[in-house]
Amino acid sequence: MKPKRIHALAAMALWAACAVGCGTPGLAKSAAPPRSTVPSSSPVIIAEAQLSPRSKSAINASATLVVNRENQTLTVSVDAVHLAPNRRYGVKLIATSGAPGPSRALGTFQADAHGEAAYMAVVQQVTSIPASGWQVELTSGSDVLAAGDVHLVPMSGQLPKSLPTN
Repeated sequence: MKPKRIHALAAMALWAACAVGCGTPGLAKSAAPPRSTVPSSSPVIIAEAQLSPRSKSAINASATLVVNRENQTLTVSVDAVHLAPNRRYGVKLIATSGAPGPSRALGTFQADAHGEAAYMAVVQQVTSIPASGWQVELTSGSDVLAAGDVHLVPMSGQLPKSLPTN
């Protein structure tokens, strides 16, 4: 992973962890988990997408998606380089046929003078990311410049048991 992506991922995970704890008085915890959650499930789901250019452009972009199940938010962070300087771009989350959830425009951003950009959007009322069927697109007007499939990132409880442990 690139340093910017590692920082963005760490910041989003920290933000999600803080948001889960916000509003909870003291250190008291309930004796049993709420009925809507599974005791072993993580309150955070992380996924990522590497966006590939649709033409011969040099655009290099990636997206990190984090769902916070506690406050039902999806945070999408996009990092892009080799964009046209000072030009506006859009980000879309696409649900391909059969995938849950609607397709939606996440917003627009402007590349800096060096053709680089970092963008973050928060979508309310999202509780999960499907294992397949979602795609992130980087657009300019109606043209799709780069796109990539969203892939879940395994959390510690979801890793194969065959991996060595310390």
